[in-house]
Amino acid sequence: MFNFTAVNPIAAVITILVWGAFAFGNVPGLQVYVVKLAEKYAPDGVDVASGLNIAAFNVGIALGSWGGGHIVAEAGLMHTPWVGAAIVIVALLLTRLSGALDKKQSAIPSVA
Repeated sequence: MFNFTAVNPIAAVITILVWGAFAFGNVPGLQVYVVKLAEKYAPDGVDVASGLNIAAFNVGIALGSWGGGHIVAEAGLMHTPWVGAAIVIVALLLTRLSGALDKKQSAIPSVA
């Protein structure tokens, strides 16, 4: 979408605001998910899991900024939407894989 709105400054800002809301709006839900998994599998490590989750977000932000800077410097600003779309597709595939693994794990009966 940004590829089409980048030519208009107002539309570009609106697109980036919506993009940011979606990008960071998932953080609380993912944090709850990580904490629930930690409570289930490692109750003594809930604090560590929570901290590592936020650290992973910060590493992602840093790597995204670094990679985006390289894309802009080497290929130009107008190539960032396509690279971003490719990254989103990879993330979607990894999310689907993670969900499938979670379903497979929950289908296995636990031995008490």
